[in-house]
Amino acid sequence: MVFTDRNVRRIFVLALFLGLLFMFRHLAVLLVFFVLFERALGVGAKWLNARFQVPIAAAVIGQIVLALAVVALLGFLGYTRVVPAVPQLRGELEGQFHHLRGWLQARGWEHTVSEHATQGLERAQHYAGNVVGFLGSVGKSAVYVVIGLILSVVFLIENEELERWRASLGEDSPARILMRYFSYLCDAIAITAKLQVIVALVNTLLTLPVLVLMRFPSIPALMVFLFVMGLIPVVGGVVSGVVMAILAYTHKGMVGVGVFFASTFVLHKIESYYLSPRLTAQHVKLPGFVIITSLILFEHLFGLVGLFLSFPSLYVAAKIRESWRDAEREREDETRLTGMMRLSREPPPPRKA
Repeated sequence: MVFTDRNVRRIFVLALFLGLLFMFRHLAVLLVFFVLFERALGVGAKWLNARFQVPIAAAVIGQIVLALAVVALLGFLGYTRVVPAVPQLRGELEGQFHHLRGWLQARGWEHTVSEHATQGLERAQHYAGNVVGFLGSVGKSAVYVVIGLILSVVFLIENEELERWRASLGEDSPARILMRYFSYLCDAIAITAKLQVIVALVNTLLTLPVLVLMRFPSIPALMVFLFVMGLIPVVGGVVSGVVMAILAYTHKGMVGVGVFFASTFVLHKIESYYLSPRLTAQHVKLPGFVIITSLILFEHLFGLVGLFLSFPSLYVAAKIRESWRDAEREREDETRLTGMMRLSREPPPPRKA
């Protein structure tokens, strides 16, 4: 890379961007809530504004009032029982894993094939327990929820003013470039959340009839396990399918194994060939090998959190690289156009007598 003023400025802004992410990494949950609120309220506000000419501010406030009414109604109908039920669900889930380990040990497999299976079950239990625990402790982070909601409301109401202020900055100014990088990060968070929630819901809803027909015990706990594992990118569905197949064998024999291996195969194909490409192709195209390798590396470095950091990191890196290449092409086009204009202004050479 040639160290021109533009490239030096890019490297400086990139280092500043990474430094800010590291310095304020403890506010990552706040950023996630802000993005989720801003995107959800923004879609509804723009639709109401375009369809019924409702002002953006009124549309945003109206959606919040409606959401509060729904929450109050759910609370009146018994929603407050869900949070106290989290420990019970977690206990039932741990009981299923304990049953699996006991079943393997009773057959003398704990030192052979079951050693690897037990390690996989413990990791799956650890992942599911962490996610369930996080969902159960959301109330402890209520301050982040409130702040994220307030920030999203102010951002949407003052969006036009913010856009004018952003446009007043120079295209290559450090502040403009830094804002662009953070917009990439917000897009990555929104895409990841949308993709994984859809995958988790599809996985859970398609597996629920199988659980009911096979009369599995602790169906609510197993549904929670399937949903939270579906929230883990790429590997969550496969791991949950393998665990459910082993659990099915302990309860229903080879018939249960066949049913869950078939359902896991179908769900994996739906996720790999329909849901994931449909949701991500319009934003970024990455080879599957790159995604899997990144998942392995990030999981090794950061544990469960690394599985959620992998795709956003790749997305942001790809968008930054794309913006650099676009800027280089624009610069080359400007140079070429300037040269052509200079040549057109030069007088033609005198003719020889």
